[in-house]
Parts: sequence; structure tokens; C-alpha cells
Amino acid sequence: MSKLQIKYSKEIAKELGKIAVYLPGEHLTTGDIITFPNGKSMFSKPKPFGTFKKITSLKKLGVNYDEPKFSKTPDTYHFSSKNTVKFTSEINGNVDLGNDNLPGGEGGVNIEFSSEGAIYFLAIDCDKKELNDLLSLENEINSRGKKMLWEDTYLVTSVTVAKKALIIQSRSKSSNLIIEGNVKGIQSGNVEMALQPKLNFKKQNGDIFIKDWSNDVTVFMDVVKFKKEVFESEKYERSIENIKFNEEDKIKFEQIKIEELLID
Repeated sequence: MSKLQIKYSKEIAKELGKIAVYLPGEHLTTGDIITFPNGKSMFSKPKPFGTFKKITSLKKLGVNYDEPKFSKTPDTYHFSSKNTVKFTSEINGNVDLGNDNLPGGEGGVNIEFSSEGAIYFLAIDCDKKELNDLLSLENEINSRGKKMLWEDTYLVTSVTVAKKALIIQSRSKSSNLIIEGNVKGIQSGNVEMALQPKLNFKKQNGDIFIKDWSNDVTVFMDVVKFKKEVFESEKYERSIENIKFNEEDKIKFEQIKIEELLID
């Protein structure tokens, strides 16, 4: 199971340049402090891949910050794993299901997966909210003397929520799913949301994970990693009128770069 989680996260990072929320739709918000139990590897440093586990949150620790709001500038994200996802119409065979020639867009679409871990991803009207001024937040944490250095721990700095999403991943080497309803645009990603399309899952073969045609699905996040910075500070002792150096530490945020996540 963890292998498929990592494959999903890697493909989202490669194709969309995003850190995936796995499972899609799991509750997560800015200010959460999390870890990724399956993101560790013997041969590379830990990565924010796979399922996450909540440790605590800035709110629970009493750290003050401004709660962000959604941007109100939504985007749509869509892709299918290359060469391993095929779309056919139940009626017309292998046709472009983003084509306007489908009568009313009604009918059935057969989505075939020919590889374990292959993905179909459609997230419509995705809106993002994110924490601002991370330097001030970092200073606030340190000024309060908060100790938040659990092993390989991350702060969620943004979340992206889709108004509507359909996400499928094959868990077997060969599988397929037949979807009925207003399937126009399913292949191309150009689904007309104004039509309030409805989809029904008619038949499934093989082992498949499905995040069905759902509302308000959390699909992406941004994170920074908690890091300890050790430094020396001067401490004056009046009794002997000399200076001693005390080793102290403080929290630093380590930025996560997508391109580094793709290095094995």
C-alpha cells in the first residue's frame, strides 16, 4: 500500500508540481503540524510523500498568526498517467470524450488502467489559502520558546481545495471502471460545471481506489520542515565578571522544493 502512496505523490509532484494530500479529501488545514510515516527511505532524506499523520497545530500550541483566506482565483488540474490510462465510449468505442460531438454528453465512459498505480486526476475550481510572512511566524514561535522538533516534522503553510474532484488510482496491474452520466469532458478535463454534471459508477473490475465525484476535496498542500539551528550566545556572569558561551537553539523553517523531491 505504501508503494502506491509514494507513486501517487511522485506523479502529482512531477506532472502538476504539487505536494499531494493523500488520501485526497483528508481533513487538513494551514497551521497543522504533521509527519509523513511512509516518506522515509534508506537511501534518501525524508520527503512529504504518502499519507500524513497529525501531530498538533499552531493553534493548539498557542502560537498567534493571521488565519488566511482563500484566494478566490480558482484553477482546474487534470492529468492521466501516460500510456497507461485509456478512455473508450460504451457506445462509440475509442473516441475523444472531451469532444462536443457526444450527444448531450450523456452516456458511459470506460476508463481502463494497464499499470499498477496508474492515475486519473480531475480537480475542478481549486482554490488555495496560505500562511503569509513565514519569517514573522518563525520569530513568534521562537519568542515563545516553543519546542516543536519532533522527528521529520512539517508545518502546513497552504492547502488547495477542489470544488469538485474525481480521482482514481489502479491498485492492480489491470483494471477498469465504467462511469455513466454526463461524461462530456471527462477525458479532456473540460467539464461544464454550470451543468451540474452527475456521475454514477456502473461497473468495476480489478482493485481501484476511487475518490468519487465529491465536493470540497483537499488535493494539495505546501509545507516547510522544522529544523533546529544551533548557535552560541554570550552570557555575562557578574560574580566573576567574565563571559561564558551558552549553546542555544531555535526553530528554522526549511523550504521544500519540488525538484528536490523528484530526486531518488
